[in-house]
Amino acid sequence: MSLAPWLDGELGYRSFGTPGAPRAVFVLRTGDVATTDPDARVTSGYDVRIVAVGLDAPELEDPPVFGGLTPAGLTVQALRDLLEREAPGATVGLVGERAAGPIAIYLAAAMGPVVDRLAIVGVRSPSDPLSRDLRTPLLDHLDADVLVVVGGEGPAGDDDASWYVDRLRSAEAEVVPADEIDSVNGHVTLTSVWERVLTHVAPGAERR
Repeated sequence: MSLAPWLDGELGYRSFGTPGAPRAVFVLRTGDVATTDPDARVTSGYDVRIVAVGLDAPELEDPPVFGGLTPAGLTVQALRDLLEREAPGATVGLVGERAAGPIAIYLAAAMGPVVDRLAIVGVRSPSDPLSRDLRTPLLDHLDADVLVVVGGEGPAGDDDASWYVDRLRSAEAEVVPADEIDSVNGHVTLTSVWERVLTHVAPGAERR
């Protein structure tokens, strides 16, 4: 695993897939499996380089105040630096799963046309009026084509997906039936929808 500077510590990330591929996809997740391949069998079918970044609670704090000197705001800047270093001059896809979803949204907004595809998986809509008021303007100006995936037993559902889709210029929702999800708690995970997500964030990269 590689490390990137962040505050007085480091962000952990790992690259896999096809080295030097013309298409790069950055995946933001939390937890022990954050920097692992969501499904190596699926990834091997695409000519794409994946950079998986692991985030934890301190790096996600104060998400409504991105752009300021909060942990989350500084995490977005560290991720911008990582993206520019790992994929210089390239247009990339971006994925955010669950708690890392808001960070992915703010990073996509900060990068502008550099991020042309975004997928958020199992991401809840803002729970309070202040967060909604602060996040909505970013969604209004997001350049990326967005896929919003929810389903199973939660935590995000149809209403959460609709909240995002209604506020984005170019977005579609996909609701995964519970019987198609094999996670322990029945929640939709990136692994359970990796092929659908990778098709969206890496268009045209599927091996023939």
